[in-house]
Order: sequence, then C-alpha cells, then structure tokens
Amino acid sequence: MIQPGESKTQAVRAVFFLDPNETVRAIIYYPLSLGRNFDELYRTLIAMQTSDKFNVATPADWNPGDDVIVSPAGSCGVTEERMTSTEDLDCKDWFFCTKKLDKDLVLDAILKK
Repeated sequence: MIQPGESKTQAVRAVFFLDPNETVRAIIYYPLSLGRNFDELYRTLIAMQTSDKFNVATPADWNPGDDVIVSPAGSCGVTEERMTSTEDLDCKDWFFCTKKLDKDLVLDAILKK
C-alpha cells in the first residue's frame, strides 16, 4: 500500500485482520518510520476471537483474564433479571454490565494446540 505524502515508492506497513468468512475485521496502519507492535497485533487477534467465541465485547487495553463487556439486554425483563441476579455480572447501570472471563478458559478456547 502507498500512503500519500509518505513516499511515492515505498509501501506503508498495514496489517489486515480477516475472519474465516474473508471479512475485514480490523486494519492497522503504521508509517514507515514506526515499527509494528506485535504484542498489540496479538492482543487484537485474541480479543476479536474472544468476542466471537463468548459473545462479549472487549474494552480498550483488554487482555485475557480481564473483565469483558456483556451485550446490552434486549428487553426490560432481561434487564431486570440482570440487575437482581446473583450471576457473576457487575452491572454499573441497566445497560452496562461486565463479567469475569477466566484467562485459561479464553486461551484454551482460542488457541490451537
């Protein structure tokens, strides 16, 4: 890829994440003067796979073992159930809940051994 204003002949470093259905899920661009952060690339890949596998969202700087964000409730009944349940949810409000997701559970489900 060529980035305007960067160089007319040298490629810009770009990383594309494609899922098994060949859908582009993320794109990260790095200028020629900046090296890539492979820890961040790995973290991004694991976070996207975790989101898919466990139907959750991952907050900024998430790493396996950190809390994940649970999808918002789809009805008033589910909202009430979440707010009064003893389930392992930490609800800040009716629309924002997080939960613990064990690091070993995530890595065992994601990584191929």
